[in-house]
Amino acid sequence: MKRPNKNEFSDAYEAILAWSPAKREQNELHRTMSLPVDDECRRRRPSARGKLYFCLVGAFTIFFSSFFTASAQFGLPANQLPNLNMRPILTMTAEPTTPSPNSILNITANLYGITTVNNSNFTWFVNDIKQKDSSGLNKNTFLLRTGNIGTIYKITVNIATPGGDSLSDSMLFTVSDFDLTWSASSRAPASYKGKILPTKNSAVKIMALPTVYRPGTKVLVRTDNLIFNWTVDDKFQSAKSGAGKSSLAFTIPDFVGANKSVLLNIKTVDGAVSLNKSVEIPVVRPQTVIRWVDPKTEAPYGGALKNLSVKLPVSLNFIAQNYFFNAPPDGLRWQWFVNGEEAAAAGAKPWLASLNFPDIKTVFSIQIKAEAKNPDSDLETAQATVNINIK
Repeated sequence: MKRPNKNEFSDAYEAILAWSPAKREQNELHRTMSLPVDDECRRRRPSARGKLYFCLVGAFTIFFSSFFTASAQFGLPANQLPNLNMRPILTMTAEPTTPSPNSILNITANLYGITTVNNSNFTWFVNDIKQKDSSGLNKNTFLLRTGNIGTIYKITVNIATPGGDSLSDSMLFTVSDFDLTWSASSRAPASYKGKILPTKNSAVKIMALPTVYRPGTKVLVRTDNLIFNWTVDDKFQSAKSGAGKSSLAFTIPDFVGANKSVLLNIKTVDGAVSLNKSVEIPVVRPQTVIRWVDPKTEAPYGGALKNLSVKLPVSLNFIAQNYFFNAPPDGLRWQWFVNGEEAAAAGAKPWLASLNFPDIKTVFSIQIKAEAKNPDSDLETAQATVNINIK
């Protein structure tokens, strides 16, 4: 076996000791005090075996000093250790934020914290009256059927945790609401009692009429202090939303069969009140119907005609009425047809028509048709037919 060279031991010895904390401290001391080194000391060189011993001692010194130094870096003073016995935190949430009349209000009591909160006992109160059926072990949700608009509710929950903590919190509500009404620019006869529906290119205006209270009070919030956020077909209308903007106007671009979906969120600046309501607006086709008309008063009567059977001699007087056009009757172009042949409409009211039949012995049938069209829109056209059996 080859014996180690003295210079090799000496180099290893010096390299290891140079990195040890003790050696660094010794070098610093020598530089500070500038102590002379005795010649006798220089002559006392350690043997090769001694150098190997010092190398091993130095290596272990470096290892353990580094270990204990690193361990000390992760120590914390006792006053900085976390408190593992902190109390749980109670919060209450409600859905919806503001209840509307005759609706379900869902309230949840949420417990947070390091302490275990399972198997806690929940006791619920409505206006300080205990709700026995809704209280009990782990019953952290409460459902309330609301009453009329303006009704005030105070919802309280008391909680007893297994760790002996007692917590309590309350929420205040006042039932609020708003009406959402809309109208279209399309037309219908004055006798029509239903909703006038829009067709393509109709202008629609929606109005919100809020009755909103501050939570837990009978204080009404003014319209100009409410924020109105409008959404049409899932697209937020940022330019038409904001404080006091309680109405929305737009033109229907859709074809027949579509539905315009409008959602309105009303809230206060502080978020204490928040109400949602939506409406679906159907886009329909213009319609025309034929009815009987009194020739003297020009007043229509009866329902829409489809099939008739009459005896001769007879004089038949009809009126064609238009529904859901974007123009009044005198703004439409009217045409009458008898068995497919156009019959000239006389007078300033072309939606009126008269048929006179003399007393003849032949039985026959005819079909009359009325057609209305908006000259400003080719898509606005409608027709109605009546089959007449003459005896």
